[in-house]
Amino acid sequence: MGAPANVVRLQPVGIEFEVEENETVLDAAFRQGIALPHGCKEGQCSACKCVLTEGDVELKKYSTFALNEMERGQDYILLCRTLAYSDLEVELLNYDEEVLSKSIPVKDFTGTVTSVSALTHDIRRLEITLAQPLKFWAGQYVDITLPGPEAITRSFSMANSPGESQKLAFIIKKYPNGRFSSRLDGDLAVGTEVAIKGPYGTCFRRENKTGAMILVGGGSGMSPLWSILHDHISSGEVRPVRFFYGVRTQNDLFYLEHFAELAAKHPGRRRASTRPGSRSCRTISVRGSTPSSVSARR
Repeated sequence: MGAPANVVRLQPVGIEFEVEENETVLDAAFRQGIALPHGCKEGQCSACKCVLTEGDVELKKYSTFALNEMERGQDYILLCRTLAYSDLEVELLNYDEEVLSKSIPVKDFTGTVTSVSALTHDIRRLEITLAQPLKFWAGQYVDITLPGPEAITRSFSMANSPGESQKLAFIIKKYPNGRFSSRLDGDLAVGTEVAIKGPYGTCFRRENKTGAMILVGGGSGMSPLWSILHDHISSGEVRPVRFFYGVRTQNDLFYLEHFAELAAKHPGRRRASTRPGSRSCRTISVRGSTPSSVSARR
């Protein structure tokens, strides 16, 4: 048997959870459904930086950009790199009580590629069917691992709404020589089995808020916003949405017909217009009770 689990206590929220031997504090939190602030999960970004107030730890390799020597000397730690050698008490520097209340445990899933289609010259839509449903909030992401002699793992946000918990869709930018994305044109065949782990991320639709919801993205950044938009429509909330989508050229635009379909399905006080703008930009505006505004700019 391995060493007994240690207990981590988070202040000032008073949450406690166990961390196993050779498990990082952040992974232990994910496993038990505690959504702590995070980003890269690899010690590169500092999003999970906290202060160790009690206990013994060891930190796995990390970037001094994320945690410099002075901070480490003042007991700052990165939760994604921290191994516990005793019970710990940690002071959170950034936390969101709403995020904590909507935490979902991170789990492993298996899936099968069901479709890969081109949305533009360098944007692909990947669809994966899971063996078991995945619960997530609109705006979150998962890690996808492709099979092969050397496993390739990348993080992508779901483009589908949470109601489609077993059929996931992703909008992915294809990069020249990209180890993952270059396989989207032919190598990643329908029927290929992939590994999925998640959900991750603290970007999701906030409910029962006042004022307009502002969605801003570009390129494959459409993916989480598309999920949030459809989740908002399904919720029945009347809150207006302002959706801004940026691209380099008009050839990079996609889903415009889908925005038009949404406007047709939700016609209340709707006005749609297309007009030229500065720098030869194209703006499509849809105003109404649901998708309120869509701007696609060069």
